[in-house]
Amino acid sequence: MVVKNMIYVSHFVGMSGIGGVQRNFTEYLNSQAELGQLNNLLHKVYTLGEVDSQYILPVTVYNIKNPRNFISLVLDIISRKNIVHFYNNLTSFKMALFLFLLPVCNIILHERGTVWNLPSSRGVVLRFVAWKASFILANSSATRVMLEKKFRISNSKIIVLHNGIDTSVECIKKNLIHKNFRVGFIGRLDTPKGVHVLIEAMHRLANYDIELIIAGDGILEDALKIQADGPGKISFIGRVSDPYRFLRDLDLLVVPSIREPLGNVCLEAGLCKVPVLATNVDGIPEIIKNGVTGELINATDEVSISASKGSVPLPEFVVNPVTKDLQTPRQINSSLLAERILKLSSNPDKLKYYANGLHNRVMSNFCIEKYAKKLNTIYCRIDGNLSQGC
Repeated sequence: MVVKNMIYVSHFVGMSGIGGVQRNFTEYLNSQAELGQLNNLLHKVYTLGEVDSQYILPVTVYNIKNPRNFISLVLDIISRKNIVHFYNNLTSFKMALFLFLLPVCNIILHERGTVWNLPSSRGVVLRFVAWKASFILANSSATRVMLEKKFRISNSKIIVLHNGIDTSVECIKKNLIHKNFRVGFIGRLDTPKGVHVLIEAMHRLANYDIELIIAGDGILEDALKIQADGPGKISFIGRVSDPYRFLRDLDLLVVPSIREPLGNVCLEAGLCKVPVLATNVDGIPEIIKNGVTGELINATDEVSISASKGSVPLPEFVVNPVTKDLQTPRQINSSLLAERILKLSSNPDKLKYYANGLHNRVMSNFCIEKYAKKLNTIYCRIDGNLSQGC
């Protein structure tokens, strides 16, 4: 039964893994439930597979492996009264086939980084999928540049919607610098994350009271552990269930990414008042303002690591945040990274300045409430056109 003045939104999102997409989506729905805004936005959630136990949603989740749920999703897609929001499906051949066969009406495609790994040769498929959509949401201006310049997607269809974060989480770092200055990395141990450069930098800092703690797992874990078996204080602690607990015990977070569509970990660090040193690439500078909310290092060196079997490949291009052009991927210089870490380790006032600046920026510009308000406005914008048909 369709209720007047109700906006019907169906979400299709993978909920079996641990990542920024899942956390952001969960925080969005829960924030709306707490504010009572589920009363005029009726949400329905579809997924493929099981929902990871850490995600608690205020609505029922329908697994489309069940034929009845799959048919329900198809009916929502072809309905003129429904908005269907797909997350990270823009590059999928299955999505293209799905949209080719169905008379779709009100589709939103939410792109959060998969286009970096899509070869230019598949641009025709991507442009078709984009053509069928009402809007494409890009999680950063860098993502919009990638869509426009690599795949020639029309700017008029793209809306930048930065990720939001639940700012009610209590995770403020204590104003304490450890005896061994504690540098941290948290994330997937895979080629694009550039962890090998950070390990090289730590080898150069072996004679200083500086330690590196690496949280995460991935295809390169064994290779990185072999690389780390040398000079320098480096430890691996595996995947952590609570990233905030890890972050608030650091003196400095390093994000040495070769490509990074936005950098959700920078938002999490800002919430905890942990200063950040990161690569000046893609969407990272949309969070980290060099010399104000952290420090950035330009990527100048050729990439010194090859993608292993099963790992995420290096992209054809990354976004130069200064020129807004595409360029071949590079990595930061390990010697320069070591130098920056050493300087920051002896400057607690600057670390505090960066930490406070980043915290204020996250609280004012990246809170989940701001994300929700903009997303709901987009839903209402589409809903205003529903009566006009497809």
